[in-house]
Amino acid sequence: MTEPRRTPYPAPAAAWMVGEQPARVLDLASGRGSFAAMLAAEGHEVFGIDRDVARVAGLVDRLGTRLHVAGQVESMPYLSCHFDVVTASDTLHRFAPGLALTEIARVLRPGGHLAVAYNTRDDTVPWVRRLTALMRAADPHAMAGDFGQEAVAAVADSPYFVGLERRSFRNWVPITRHGLLSMVHRQPWAAGLAPAVRDELLAAVGELYDTSARRPEPLLLPFQTSCWRADVDHSELGVAEDADDALEIRL
Repeated sequence: MTEPRRTPYPAPAAAWMVGEQPARVLDLASGRGSFAAMLAAEGHEVFGIDRDVARVAGLVDRLGTRLHVAGQVESMPYLSCHFDVVTASDTLHRFAPGLALTEIARVLRPGGHLAVAYNTRDDTVPWVRRLTALMRAADPHAMAGDFGQEAVAAVADSPYFVGLERRSFRNWVPITRHGLLSMVHRQPWAAGLAPAVRDELLAAVGELYDTSARRPEPLLLPFQTSCWRADVDHSELGVAEDADDALEIRL
């Protein structure tokens, strides 16, 4: 079995997304900086942007740099052609595609690319299938999988990106008994369950953990890390020379 990783994605996934040569990277919706820190540890110059001011402030300590800003991806405070790579790790679905993809293309240098990743559950492992069955008994739409990946379709349809590629990597994530119960309890639909039903579900999930884990080691939650890369195409960002009625705004 692959050694469990405590980084958000396997190292080969990050290398494929960003490349092995040092790059200037903008990480979108960096949050607490797990992926940004992973990239910085590989020698990349990483900038973070997030709407949450407190989380941006935390990036200073975690990454040891002051390259991070609080702001919206749909209107970024960066110069055009400033980054080699823009990354979106489990976040692309949060942004308005018509605005965000234009901005992402603008801040990428010619030859740069957008890299997207999503962790999706791997149901080929027996205990995960049992977990899915328990959760779907409480809510038929639980554990649907592929959350957020519909956002990648907008990249494929965008005139600002070409050559979309995909690659997948197996990712084992350690999870404790408390962590698994918390994961189930945090599901949006769980709040709507009757207390007795919710307690019964959590008890069954706890029993599943107890019979599947090999104490004292944590259980390994298997994910598939799905990654995409697309090269920027700036040709559609400029105003056509024959657009006589166009309004030019100088910044």
